Amino acid sequence: MGHHTSTVVGIFPDQMWAQSAINGLQSAGFNARVADESTVGKLASMGIDRNAASLYQSRLGEGNTVIIVDDAAGRGEDALGIMLQNGAENIDLSKDQTGAATATTTTTTTTDTDYYTRLQKARANERQYGTYDQNLGRARNAEEMRVLLHEETLTPVKQAVESGQVQVQKVVHERQQEVPVNLRHEEVVIERHAVNRPANSDEIGDMTDQVINVPVYEEVAELQKQAVVREEVNIGKRAVEEQQTLTGTTRHEHLQVNETGDIHVEGDTTDNTYKRG
Repeated sequence: MGHHTSTVVGIFPDQMWAQSAINGLQSAGFNARVADESTVGKLASMGIDRNAASLYQSRLGEGNTVIIVDDAAGRGEDALGIMLQNGAENIDLSKDQTGAATATTTTTTTTDTDYYTRLQKARANERQYGTYDQNLGRARNAEEMRVLLHEETLTPVKQAVESGQVQVQKVVHERQQEVPVNLRHEEVVIERHAVNRPANSDEIGDMTDQVINVPVYEEVAELQKQAVVREEVNIGKRAVEEQQTLTGTTRHEHLQVNETGDIHVEGDTTDNTYKRG
């Protein structure tokens, strides 16, 4: 596997893992594709070392799948990690003083193509796959590939949406009211008393016609309107919590081991995590 400034190349011995890597790369925003023979033959023109390009072409001829990520500038390590997590071949072509291959946690631009060609013919078991395993103290080899089984989980995500509106409006209504009131009025009362006495001189006067006006008063009432506050209404909102049950469909991967021929398989090959539906 190699990565450069803008192009990352990965080798996959298994097409299923290659497809899984493409899905992971595309989900992460990378432009990933399976390279055909013509594309692999043009790797040198894409900025990849000619010896490394020749190596990738050789690995493609062996039946492996080659995946190319274009325009990965600045994110080459991320693309490299996704490929390794999905079973890409992790080949370290650097050598120590004894001439042995040295396994590292990551791999950089491929070097020493001639050494790898010799290793390929004589010591194929030393090819390394996947990421560095702390438990093994090295990367996994061709016979120790790791298969990851995935499952989907459901997580409720809350979002506030408008469910309706309540409109509060003041409306004026009219009604007839009767207001009792007590009114006073004056009446003229005439009382006569029989008197038999001599009249005084000042009482006789001119003995002429005379009109006496007696004012008579009464109370009248009229209505006056006055606005008063009869009630105060407070309008607010409160949050009420209720429990709902959301139903969704999730997918999960099973491990299925198919045996062909007279072979012996050790370990637990039955996946009882989920009941098959």
